[in-house]
Amino acid sequence: MQPAPGLRLATLDDVAELVRLRGVMMDALAVADEPTWAAACAAYLHEALADESSGAVVADDPCEPGRLVACGIGTIIRRLPGPNTPDGRYGYIASMVTEATWRGRGLAAGIVVGLLEWFGRRDVHAVGLHASAAGEPIYRRLGFADAQFPELRWRRSAG
Repeated sequence: MQPAPGLRLATLDDVAELVRLRGVMMDALAVADEPTWAAACAAYLHEALADESSGAVVADDPCEPGRLVACGIGTIIRRLPGPNTPDGRYGYIASMVTEATWRGRGLAAGIVVGLLEWFGRRDVHAVGLHASAAGEPIYRRLGFADAQFPELRWRRSAG
């Protein structure tokens, strides 16, 4: 039996692995590839992790130093203040992914708990995310519920 991966906050040294795992997630979701996203994602993560507007909780591969097997990224978003977010700060969890061979070991739940603690230390008390069918039960067990208002999206058509 393999040893359990340790969970920790990501550092700037983890950016390449965070981008790689995001690619694993995009592949699993069958999102069409786009040639510039990985470089833009790496640049974003370097800036956001450095200024702490984003934080990531990662699971290290216990057998291969420097390799990650799971992650989740939290971002503090500023929007128009209101009664539920008086200072306008809102948390969002994205890029939750666990490599297939490591699923079912509680890593996702541990990562979300770590991200909620990270948001809490920054006085962010409202956090949202989009859930896959596989992830939804994990998030619901941790207290996530349906939003009061459904999210609708507009996208400019190409061309």
